[in-house]
Order: sequence, then C-alpha cells, then structure tokens
Amino acid sequence: MEKQVSNRYRLLEPLGEGGMGVVWRAYDQLLDRTVAIKEVRYSGVGDARLAELTRRTIREARAAGRLDHPSVVVIHDVVEEDGRPWIVMQLVPSRSLAQVVREDGPLRVEQAAVIGGRLLGALRAAHATGVLHRDVKPENVLLADDGRVVLTDFGIASMEAEAGLTATGNVVGTPAYMPPERLNGDPAGPESDLWSLGATLYAAVEGEPPFKRDSWAATVAAVLRDEPEPPARAGALEPVIMGLLRRNPAARMPAEEAARLLYDAAGAVGLPPAPVSARDRAGATTGPPGGTRTETGGDRRPTLPGPRTRAGTRWITVAAAVITVTALGTASVLLGWTTLPTIGSTTPPTSAPTTEPTTEPTTEPTTGPTTGSAPTDGVPTATPTAEPRPTRAQVPEGWRVYTSAAGRFSIGLPRQWRAQKHASRDSVSFSRPGAPGTMIVEWTVPDIPWDDPRAHWIGLEKEILAKGLFKNYKRIRITPTTFLGRKAADWEFTRERDGSTIHVINRGFHTADGRPYALYWETTQARWQRDRDHFTALTNTFSTR
Repeated sequence: MEKQVSNRYRLLEPLGEGGMGVVWRAYDQLLDRTVAIKEVRYSGVGDARLAELTRRTIREARAAGRLDHPSVVVIHDVVEEDGRPWIVMQLVPSRSLAQVVREDGPLRVEQAAVIGGRLLGALRAAHATGVLHRDVKPENVLLADDGRVVLTDFGIASMEAEAGLTATGNVVGTPAYMPPERLNGDPAGPESDLWSLGATLYAAVEGEPPFKRDSWAATVAAVLRDEPEPPARAGALEPVIMGLLRRNPAARMPAEEAARLLYDAAGAVGLPPAPVSARDRAGATTGPPGGTRTETGGDRRPTLPGPRTRAGTRWITVAAAVITVTALGTASVLLGWTTLPTIGSTTPPTSAPTTEPTTEPTTEPTTGPTTGSAPTDGVPTATPTAEPRPTRAQVPEGWRVYTSAAGRFSIGLPRQWRAQKHASRDSVSFSRPGAPGTMIVEWTVPDIPWDDPRAHWIGLEKEILAKGLFKNYKRIRITPTTFLGRKAADWEFTRERDGSTIHVINRGFHTADGRPYALYWETTQARWQRDRDHFTALTNTFSTR
C-alpha cells in the first residue's frame, strides 16, 4: 500500500537522501499536482529532544514558507506525522550546483556571478524577515531546468527571534562551507550566510571549496586557522569571494557591496532584481541588490554570451528570457532568462544596434525557389514542415544569403531586406524598410541547461505572468515541433506595446552540439495573416554551420 502523508500527499518515489532525511516525489491529491516532500528524520535522540527538534523544524519551515523570492524554493505546507516533520515544497526539476560542477567542471566567472547574484538576493530577502539559512552550499543550490537558480533546504534555518530554540550547542551544516564563528560555537548571523556564499562561489569556479581537507577534523581546523588560498580561476570574482571569506564577521564584505561586485563580474550577462525590503529601501544608496543598479531596480543589463563548449568540459547554459529593443523599436522574447533581467524594460540599449558589415553577408548561387511563388514583397508563401532538413538550406531565386560568422548560421533574405547586428547582444535583426515585421535570430548562450524547449517556454511564460511584464498578454499556443531535425517548440502570443497589439512567434531549439537559438518573428496584429508566411519562408532558409 502506498504511503500517504496527512491523508493528502501520496509518496511516489524517493528523490534523494541526506543526513537530515529523505526527499520524496509526491502527489497532492487535493490540488492535483506533483510536489516534493522532505521527510525530516532525527536519529539518536530521546523523546524529549525529538519533540523539541520537531517543533523547531516546523516553526522554521513555516518561517521560510513566508519568504517570497524567485530564488527561494516555495514551501506549500508543513505537517507532522509519525512523530516527525514533513515539509511540502515545490518540485523543481533541476540539478544541484554540486552536481553540475562534478559532472561538467567548474563554471565560468560570468556564470558563477549570475548564480551568486541570485543567491544573494534570496539571502537578503530571508535576512530582512529574520530568517537565516545556515547551510548554504552547492548541494542546496538548484539550477532548475526552466532556468531559475533556487536556494533550498531552509529546514535548518532559524528565526533570529527564536534563537533560544537553536541554542543547543549542536553544529548543523557542512564544515567546508561553515563560517569560523559557528565552528567556534558563536551564534549565527546574516554574515554567516554570506561567508557560506563566498565558499560556495569559490567551489563553483575552482571545483572544490577553499578549506577542503582529507578529514572532517582537518577541515574544521583549516576553517578556524588558515587563510583561504586565493582562487586561481575566479578573475573578477576574486574580490567578492575573498571579501566574503574574511574570518571576522564584522570585517566581512557587506551584502550591498557584494551585490555590486557580482553585478560587475557578470558583465553584460545581467542579474535579476532582488526584492527590496522597507529597511533596505530606507537606507540604501548604492549597490545593485541581486543585480539592479539601485535598490528600487529598473536599470538592468542585457545578457552576455559565452562559449558553450571547451575541451573536456560541457558548459552549462542558462535558459535566458530577454527583451531586446532594436533600432526599429521592436521588443523580442528570445532565448530567455527566466528571471527576465531586461523584460519589460523601456530603456533602449546603451548603444544602438549597428548595421552588419557588408563583408559578412555573402551572395551565393541559388538553386531555385523551394518554398513556392513569391508575393509582391519578395517573401514566398510557404507551409511549415516537421521533416529534418539539410544543414545547408536552399534559398528562393533572387534572394541573397546572409552569413553570420559569430552566430554560425546562414539565412536567406529577400530583396530590400536589411540586417542589423545588435551592439551588445548576440542577435541580428532582419527587416524591410517601411514594413512593421521584424525577424530576429539570437544565439546568446545562457548559463543553466534546459532540454525541453516547450517546457522552457512554459516556464518563461509563468515568469512573465507572475511579474506582469507583458501588457494584455495572451497565449495562442506553445507547440512542440522539430527543426533541422532537432526537438524545438514554437511559442505564439500577442501582447500590447505602445498602444498597439503585436503578434509574435518564437522558435527555440538547440543544435546537435548544444548551441541554443531563437528564431523570433513579430508584426502587428493587423498584418499577422498577411505576414505570417514571412516567418516560415525565412526559417526555411535558415541553416547552421
């Protein structure tokens, strides 16, 4: 007989087991959804002590459940059954940061900076409500399939107001990521979480924590006695890592300064805004918490590309959602940063897109139309196909071939169509002067993996709806398809911008070697029926190199 918790949650299978219990995949029969449940187990303690620990865990889990931040795992419910706590959480399909580093190797500086910025935003939101995490480490950092960075396992967090419940003298956590003051038996504070964040970032770029030793005792001694070896691979992250790893909590780098340095280390990758508490808002004058330039947010950077692969290492990628404001005033949701660093921004890029050099597009012999007869504007009508196509696509007669060496793609263009390479993003827009339609090809490499294009679009859509970023957004469909013989998905929607309704279709896919692309077409709703074939005709000429 299947185990049920609280006569509501049916346990399906264990997802993982650690020192403090087992995490289960479970089915919420009341709300018809799949959840994760942490079964907290305490062993080797008497009944009185067990009751105290259970009360503490339930109180602290409920405290964590009050947190509202995109990088804090959502706690749905906390129940007691069989004499122990069960914490019902959002199920986050993901790999942990520890698993990613173990399987794929250390992260690039920009990737670690983005992740660190999101974790810092989560910690600041928790600290503003009196909640400490107390066990920040790579194992508790989830890099979600939908692109989020999620900090989990607040089960051993404590509210500052309930310090008496945790003053037991027991050390809870992993020594390699624990600050010296806790190993000395002193109370934890917000600075303690910052130290653990520094150790986590160190491990992310170096592959192992700063005080890793051969035994538990040797690790504890190193944390208490030794200075951390400066990281060799951290680059722009070194100042923030070393600042967070200062032994004296009073001398440790403040969260505001760390946020600013993480933002700068991320370069043009950008960081999501962190929630701003009343306390922060009243006293903040500098630093971008979680990546915004000011505490009130609003000024955000676009994403910056990075190499997907290198010898011996498969880089992880972030599923990024991006709004790009082109010289024509069009905005596009492209590959996607699911915390949406520039979505909804009305601020144009710091520099306008530049016209692509005439030496990059090349005119090549054509082999005749492959997509039907051409209408008066030069774009032939076409019907989509789900069949795998050759990597070298044919183009209609009279078109030219535009080739992007940076993007490693080619696409056919009708007469009079022009290309503009964005000045700061890995994208090129194509349009015909005087016409509203715009095609954008983007190949920005994000930092966290996504494998299912349809699920990625759905996750991004949830972010947009939750943040209210698209005025009068309406989904038409999110449809799985194939493109160039690869799994893909088309996301079609309408939204209002500048008083008019625009109609969008966005195709996301990966090439065989893992490069992500987005092929985005938008036009006004009034011209959608007339212009829809532009997208099909253009994508039928698209090929990768």
